[in-house]
Amino acid sequence: MKFAGIDPGTSSYEIFILKDEKPLKKIEIPTKEVRNDPGIFKEILLEIHADLIAGLSGYGMPVKRFSELDEKDVFLLTLNTDPKTTMGMRMLVEIAKELDLNLYTIPGVIHLPTVPEYRKINRIDMGTADKLCSAVLGIYQLSKESDSESFVLTESGFGFNAFIAVRNGKIVDGLGGSSSFPAFSSLGAIDGELAYLLKPFPKEMLFSGGVRSYLRDRGKRIESIKDMPQEALQWFAEYLMKGVRAADVSCKAEKILFSGKNFSYDELTRIFREMAENFGYECEELKGFGIAKQSAEGAAIIANGIGGGGFREIIEKAEISNAKGSVLDYITSDVRRYLRIF
Repeated sequence: MKFAGIDPGTSSYEIFILKDEKPLKKIEIPTKEVRNDPGIFKEILLEIHADLIAGLSGYGMPVKRFSELDEKDVFLLTLNTDPKTTMGMRMLVEIAKELDLNLYTIPGVIHLPTVPEYRKINRIDMGTADKLCSAVLGIYQLSKESDSESFVLTESGFGFNAFIAVRNGKIVDGLGGSSSFPAFSSLGAIDGELAYLLKPFPKEMLFSGGVRSYLRDRGKRIESIKDMPQEALQWFAEYLMKGVRAADVSCKAEKILFSGKNFSYDELTRIFREMAENFGYECEELKGFGIAKQSAEGAAIIANGIGGGGFREIIEKAEISNAKGSVLDYITSDVRRYLRIF
């Protein structure tokens, strides 16, 4: 059987295909091309002839066939009330419905029953679906290496930093990109007093205001992590370590699995490794199959598990299929009355 995982990245879409439990191929399409011509995506989905596909899930949703998604579901996947900026996702959902493919959503961290409910209070982004996919890939990687499947996944990309706590093969906590520490381009968690003063609060603000913005305000223009001064790399690594330490409270792990575009820069990786070792952690790169983006590979493992393949045991242990509810279920009444949705 063929199982596929989709990662809808900022710069490119990647589809990773497994034949049973073995890597078959990777397909990469520039995101710009998909936006300009969604028909390309349709053609590729038809050509791969996958028995089951998973991914393309934004903030996540309990496992559900795309053809069954309604208007409310699409909102919960995107958390965006502007129909114009959700048009790309809408088009792809409509394509999946039209083709009636075996394409399924993937939960976010907050949907999992393995995360205690008290950790979800007034939280939404504990780790989007793609971060959950990377964590599942980490569980797979460590299951091959040792008996211990406890770790903190540290993912640092161009946009966000996220930290997922895994204990004995189960995801138990997480700090998503918009609820953790400052990243390269995004501001991370926001001070409540600052949020009060922001009028309005546009969605795009979540993607800006990070380290790059801070350095630009001080006359240093940087386009990538490689352009950052040595001093800035040190405190960027400190932000990452703060995220690790916060997540580790929930899993008491001795290992960090790191992934994401920023860790392709050797100097940042070196600084982060030294800092982690000073706190007693062992660091390891999240490699997975070593073919596609980690989240695409993790999504393919989930597709395999949902479809009853050889990775079923990993997915059952992680309780992916037992995910439930929505990202808005744990907002207290005092806060909920200020929400402006639907």
